[in-house]
Amino acid sequence: MNRIKIIILIFTLFSINTTNALQDNVIAIVNDNVILSSELNNELARINLDNMNRLESTKLKNEILNKLIEDSLLEQAADRLGIRISDIDLQRQIESIAKNQNLTIIQLKEAVEAQNINYIKYLNKVRKQIQIQELFRTQFTSRAYVSEEEIQSYLKNNHKLRVNNKINVREFLLADESKALDFSKVVIFVNNIKKNGLEDTKNRYPDIEIEVTDIKDTYYENLPDIYQNNLKILDQNKYSEIFKTGKGYVLLKILDSALLSEEYKVSHILMKTNPMDNIDTLKEKFYNIKSKAMKDNNFSKYAEQHSLDKASAIKGGSLGWIEKNLVVPEFRRVMVNTKIGDISEPFKTQFGWHILYLEDKRVKNITDDINKRKAISILKERKVEVAKKEWLAKLKDQAYIEIVE
Repeated sequence: MNRIKIIILIFTLFSINTTNALQDNVIAIVNDNVILSSELNNELARINLDNMNRLESTKLKNEILNKLIEDSLLEQAADRLGIRISDIDLQRQIESIAKNQNLTIIQLKEAVEAQNINYIKYLNKVRKQIQIQELFRTQFTSRAYVSEEEIQSYLKNNHKLRVNNKINVREFLLADESKALDFSKVVIFVNNIKKNGLEDTKNRYPDIEIEVTDIKDTYYENLPDIYQNNLKILDQNKYSEIFKTGKGYVLLKILDSALLSEEYKVSHILMKTNPMDNIDTLKEKFYNIKSKAMKDNNFSKYAEQHSLDKASAIKGGSLGWIEKNLVVPEFRRVMVNTKIGDISEPFKTQFGWHILYLEDKRVKNITDDINKRKAISILKERKVEVAKKEWLAKLKDQAYIEIVE
């Protein structure tokens, strides 16, 4: 570090306002930046030091000064990496802070100023905090990798941290300990329950005995493993597939759960337009494709030929199973309102014009997904914290840091 440059920088800061300079001393130099006593005092003002002895208060001051030095190093690193926080990003963060405190932005400003904090300085501090968060995200969080083995090990050893999915389940048991039931007849019996209900099925097949039990107010993870596995994916009416246990054949239906998500198996054809295109001509083309696809019962053929979404076109337009909350509102509205086996009317989204074919619907129990995402988040955060500490230690080793007595 060029000592002359530092001296000039300090001299410039002091010469701006001699009166303030006498009251606001430089207490640390961090590369080209300085930390002022006012910054330390502002942090100390938030803490009650009355019950601390001299040794404790000195230790606290050193810890806060060290944090200010680390923040300065991180801000400098963010600047070197070209991380900039726009006014729009800052405004969104301020709106989020105000909303979380049930305040308007004007009320937030008043609350900040009521604590004798300059609002412009408050905004600058928030901007720096966002900048450091973005630095950590780009350099650590987005790069942290968690293996499937780590996730499963964490979930196995941390049951208390799992989400509790309280559910009500109806169990249909076709007792068959003697293994006398014909499986093909069982399938017909169960499919009739799904389609026409229990009473109709009993009347049609009186020779098959069935026990119905409601398992109420239980937790998903307290059910037998074979039940949990068969409650992960359900049909659109929340029935499981039939499965075999030691007692016989079992069919399950979820009656109530807060952690169910509807999924749709969808294919689409995408066409893009420009201002010179005639929308009526485009719609006519879509209607022609729709008519041919319905006649040939082959939507995928026409998706391959016409769709501009090449990633899905090579798969016959298939987008796979989609959660309704993961698509744009216009697409979701049409997808949800299309009947299984139907092709939609042409509709527009921000990506262009579409028609879609709805192949199937199902319900997914997202308990495991939530637990897995929670585990990934915790494990990533642990790795990020270790990486951040190691990186910050390197920054300190490579930096010019001087504590000014």
